Amino acid sequence: MIEEIKVQLSIIIVNYNSRSLIEQCLVSVDRAIVGINTEIIIVDNNSNDGSKEYLPLKFTNVKFIFNDANLGF
Repeated sequence: MIEEIKVQLSIIIVNYNSRSLIEQCLVSVDRAIVGINTEIIIVDNNSNDGSKEYLPLKFTNVKFIFNDANLGF
């Protein structure tokens, strides 16, 4: 019997005022991870483009970390 191997993948993306680009990226990632045990984490560096309000509502499967300052990469 062949044992099934589960893949664990963490995808971490840093965002700063790139709401539309991150949205496109997340749509692409969602398509690419079908069948893979994955976690997606967005670290937002205090964006002021509506990312904090918009993205968590649209991507409920994503974990978000919202920093109070632009800490860079």
